[in-house]
Amino acid sequence: MAQIWAEPFDGFKHQNQMLEVESSTADHYRAPTLLRRKVYFVRVCSFTFEFHSIQQIQACLGYYGRKIQPSSRVDIGGADHWECERWFERLPLFLREEPKRQKVVKALRDAVKKFKGEV
Repeated sequence: MAQIWAEPFDGFKHQNQMLEVESSTADHYRAPTLLRRKVYFVRVCSFTFEFHSIQQIQACLGYYGRKIQPSSRVDIGGADHWECERWFERLPLFLREEPKRQKVVKALRDAVKKFKGEV
């Protein structure tokens, strides 16, 4: 059973690991007292996902919704691999095992349904 919850954003506690996907971090820092922002969490298969927007949940759902992942090879020029590591390359590999992948997909779908209703 997955745990799904949201917390108020705290810049010291929460880090946005999915910088490539849209979030409202800039809006929050522009007016932190006016724009109350939430951080969304999904805990499934002993791993806790942290999302800063519903678009990030949907991007992760799109990634885990594919049974076979495409190549992640990128021509990065003179940079080292760790300098341009994408968010899905930092996820643990055990989550892509088929039984766990299905649990992750179900939990992420439930999270999108839950948080879309709140917005």
